Amino acid sequence: MKESYPDEFCVSYKIKEMGYFFNLKWEDDHLTLKQFSNDHPGIQENITPTLNEWVDFWHRMDEIEIWDWYDEYLMTCLDACREGDEWEIGIVFGDMRMESHGANSYPSTFREFVKSLDELTDFLIEFIHQD
Repeated sequence: MKESYPDEFCVSYKIKEMGYFFNLKWEDDHLTLKQFSNDHPGIQENITPTLNEWVDFWHRMDEIEIWDWYDEYLMTCLDACREGDEWEIGIVFGDMRMESHGANSYPSTFREFVKSLDELTDFLIEFIHQD
């Protein structure tokens, strides 16, 4: 059932002042995860979610309405979730496509998206758990 795997999938997040970088990308038949910061050694690993994990992930994406996110989220004031951060997401899944990016601002369901990534990859993604 290849139709449950993404055609394209790339998530990146960085906090320049902390030297933090996270990237998750679909390559061939697996996700490649890269994460590093000034405070921690780098991590790079390949992750192969099961078909059922992908099905659950896509169902969750529909629930949080990721396909309706705006193209851009920007905020320059100091009340942002994390000052100085940037993120970008590009996903193509069948006839569904979304590209969104932001700096210091997020869609209302961004945390749910990242928690879904945690579940899909079985990897604790640091940046969402720092506040």
